[in-house]
Order: sequence, then C-alpha cells, then structure tokens
Amino acid sequence: MDKKQIEKLYAKLEEGKYQEIIAEIKEMADKSDGELDSELLKILGLTYFRQESYKLSQNVFIKQTKNSNNPNDWLNLLTASTMNKNIYLSEKVLKKTLYLYQKNADESSVPIAYIYFYYMQALKDVKEYEKAFKQLENLKKIYSKLVITDGTFLYLRGVPFFESTLDASKEILENIEKDRVKKFIDELRKKVDEEGRQYLEEFERKIGYRL
Repeated sequence: MDKKQIEKLYAKLEEGKYQEIIAEIKEMADKSDGELDSELLKILGLTYFRQESYKLSQNVFIKQTKNSNNPNDWLNLLTASTMNKNIYLSEKVLKKTLYLYQKNADESSVPIAYIYFYYMQALKDVKEYEKAFKQLENLKKIYSKLVITDGTFLYLRGVPFFESTLDASKEILENIEKDRVKKFIDELRKKVDEEGRQYLEEFERKIGYRL
C-alpha cells in the first residue's frame, strides 16, 4: 500500500470523513478479492469505532490482529470488543495485549498503565463497574509503587495523571459498595505523597457514595 495513500486516509479519519474512507477501502478490497493489508484494516476498524459501530470495529480488528504481534493493535481490539459488550472476548484480549507488551513493546507502544486506564474507561462506558474497578485497582498498585503524583513525573513514566484517573473513576466508585470504596481510598492515601493526599480529600467529597 502506498504510504501517501495511507497518510491521506489517516487525515480523513481525523477530519471525520468516515463514509469516504469506507468507500475507498471497499473499492480497494473489491480490486484485491477482499484481501486488505494490516494498515488498511486498522484504519477501517478505527473508522467503525469512531462511528460507534462497535461490532463492525471488533470484527475488523479480529481479522487485523490474526497476524499481528503489536500490542497497540490488540489494544484496539480490546476497546472495540469491550464497547461491543463482548466482555468475555475483551478479558482474553487483555491477557494477550499485556503478554505482547512484555514481549514486543517499543517506544511506540501504549504503556501498560494506559492499557489499564483505557480498558477501565471502556468498561465504565458499558456499565461493567465491577470489572472496571479491577482495572482501577491495577492502577492503584502503580500509583502506590511510584508514590509521587506530580504530573511531569507520571508523564515521563507513561502513567496517566493521578487526577485524571480519579476523575475517570468517579462513576465506577459510585456504583461500588461504600465500604470497598472507603478501603480503596484509604489504602491509596497511605501510599501517595502529600499532593496526592490533598487531591484524594477533594475527590472524596465529590463522590456520591452507594449506601
């Protein structure tokens, strides 16, 4: 596939020209007996995802990842399958994504903390709060180990901002039993620095506890 054509398709993706992309890729598929290279499948999967056609997106990424050992490709399948509410598949894909990250990660790979973060967000969006809470627990372990919650410090280590993770977790925590939420916050408060503790105090006041 010509590099300039790929770049043009990605540009159209950012411009939201989804129908144009689908039509172009369909035409390419027709000319090649339905066979598309990995990059075109990725663009098509992302296009369907942006259109919220999650089943189509999932199915394209299943095909695209068959011959891929790139953890970023599997992350696309992870989020698409979750948004398609195929949680059984998503849990299998998470294991594969993490395995490939450990084996093949390079500078372009999405860091593990962000894999947890994106999966947590997708699970929250489909209201799988218990499973989302498990991913939040994984992030808690990372923050507890690092201790420092300064934004620059976290950014350089490929970890989402502390405040961003907490803000994203509000809906999850509001759908978990109060005692478990209190325990989560108390354990995290003991591990992080003063800046993190201050934000936790502010954040806790915003939570509408489930009684």
